Amino acid sequence: MGVKRDRFIAQRASAGFTQESLAAAMGVDRTTVGRWERGSALPRPWQMAKLARVLGASTSELAALLSPLEQDVLADNTTSARGASLLGEGVQRVTTPEWNAPNLDGHTVGAASMALMDGGVRVGCRTADGRIIFVTMPRRALLRGFTAAAGATALSGLAAPEVQATPPVLSPDIHPVENMRSLRRSLVECDNVLGPREVVSTAQEHVRLIQHLRREASGRDRHDLLQVQAEYAEFCSWLYQDSGDHRAAQYWADRAVDWASASGDQDLTAYIMARKSQLAGDMQDSIEAIDLAASAQRLAGSRSRLSAMGAVYEAHGHALLGDERTAQHTFDQALSLLTRPPEAPVGRGRWLNEAYVEAQRARSLSSLGRHRDAVVGFEKAIRSLPATYRRDRGVYLARSAIAQLSIDGPEQAAVTACTALSIAATTGSARIFNELANLDALLRGWRGVPEVVQFQQALDSLLVHEV
Repeated sequence: MGVKRDRFIAQRASAGFTQESLAAAMGVDRTTVGRWERGSALPRPWQMAKLARVLGASTSELAALLSPLEQDVLADNTTSARGASLLGEGVQRVTTPEWNAPNLDGHTVGAASMALMDGGVRVGCRTADGRIIFVTMPRRALLRGFTAAAGATALSGLAAPEVQATPPVLSPDIHPVENMRSLRRSLVECDNVLGPREVVSTAQEHVRLIQHLRREASGRDRHDLLQVQAEYAEFCSWLYQDSGDHRAAQYWADRAVDWASASGDQDLTAYIMARKSQLAGDMQDSIEAIDLAASAQRLAGSRSRLSAMGAVYEAHGHALLGDERTAQHTFDQALSLLTRPPEAPVGRGRWLNEAYVEAQRARSLSSLGRHRDAVVGFEKAIRSLPATYRRDRGVYLARSAIAQLSIDGPEQAAVTACTALSIAATTGSARIFNELANLDALLRGWRGVPEVVQFQQALDSLLVHEV
């Protein structure tokens, strides 16, 4: 069972809605609102923006209203995790430890997982040799493995939210292209707040819907739908990249390039090529990162924002090669492009700003051993982040914690890591978990430090274990 969402109920009442009237305003059944309030279901990602407007809240405030109070979650996990065990494919015997995490930054703490389109679950696992890996298991097999006494609530973080099986109903008053773009913007906003695991299945469902619409369209409509399909594919690539499934991310990025090229949208193709460079950097493939970034810059033009985006990821590729001089020069080149008056209205990559460039420079400096400069860069970037960019804040905190280990010692690194861990738990971002896994390995020599013990216990509480 879920945890009753008292704060959401109070907001609904204060906005003047009964369950019936809110259901009517949202175009759903009253029982759906009841499930939202009981904590047994979440609104679909594309419903979040509208629901926030109806209730007079921001999307980040709505996400908080839909999150159960932390003490309730801690109690549920402590009760349900005792003695629980499961058998999954690829893992001999997996157990969940008794919940012993500290109060992590006031956020709800859930399992390190991501629900996938095919009914599987991508789960963070601690292997017998101490490494942290993400493996895909059938969700039904996971749930069957839990004892009846433990109950399925121990896997509340692993279970996909209860959702309606039907695709979204497109408004007859809005062109399908604008409909799908509006839905995508809502999904992007939800991803910023909730992370990939609440969004990925819906995004892929929308790709199938667009493909269906294209079969019934012709002329300009079919062309524009192909362009939107490429935008969705790039978004799917990002969701899988953030979840740690790089093979799936590459697949969707390749499809995105194919569809963008077929639509003749050179800016979109340049944007996707830059994103492919970023993915290559995450996979530690320096040469691929540099070459893909160069391709993006050629497509984008020498003075465009997209060229600056390509330069950022090219710079990280040079840092991975150990070439600090070229990396720094290329980061400076990206900054100079951003400070010039734009040649055209800002389009794709509008999120790219000086703070983002400096955060990527900090990451590269850390990989080059320039940890003090990296910490300063991450601190500036974190202060500049909008409040809704929680997942990015978690990534920067986790990377900063690794740099802090060399500068400030294990205590401060572990404290920062705990804050990042609370964000990783609520978003399912494997990018954060992977950084924390690297830090966990570096902290093995300080197992007696209380802050380190607290961090490692909290991290273990979010993982299943191979024994």
